[in-house]
Amino acid sequence: MHGNQGAGRYKGSGTAHCQVPDVCAFTGLIPSCMAVTIEGERRLDKIYPGDILLVLGRIGYSPVQRVTEVGIDLSLRPEARPLLIRTGALDARSPIRDTVVAPQSLLCLDEVLVPAAALVNGRSILPAPVSGQVRYLHVEMCVHEMIIVDGIRVATEPAGDGLCRPLLEAPEALDRIRAYIAARIDRPEAPGSLGQPGIPGPRLGRGP
Repeated sequence: MHGNQGAGRYKGSGTAHCQVPDVCAFTGLIPSCMAVTIEGERRLDKIYPGDILLVLGRIGYSPVQRVTEVGIDLSLRPEARPLLIRTGALDARSPIRDTVVAPQSLLCLDEVLVPAAALVNGRSILPAPVSGQVRYLHVEMCVHEMIIVDGIRVATEPAGDGLCRPLLEAPEALDRIRAYIAARIDRPEAPGSLGQPGIPGPRLGRGP
């Protein structure tokens, strides 16, 4: 990594520093993303170890183990540029607002984990209009989990062995997901159809 881009910190009352693996330059969420806690939605940069989040890997609630932060200079790492996912790009209720994620963040669609970069179409999912420095936050639970962020099911950072869902491997499955997302572009949604914050929409592939 260049400069101090590998330095992250454990969020909480302490100030301990740790070395963040290079992969963290390409995963994570920006601080303003809203995650669903046991008390409702909260900005990601206001979530700390011990806070209870809604999880969908095992369905229920689970405490955060740690939140790690990494800063990236996009002039040195342009491939780490975040992606903008527009409101309703994935489903009528997902996301519930424009959302920005790192390119290799894993989204759960059709019960498989898909890197956000694999879904870029230049219209509803596209590179975010940002430059300079970007901050990514990484949430870890006791096991690999899915949390709800702005209405999207997003995988947490790996913890131990095993993933909460399988990684997408079949090209035809990706083609089907991308086709579903493309069909949603410019589709009018009735006012109020986004539903309640943090409630995931139906699985892709079950029709619009």
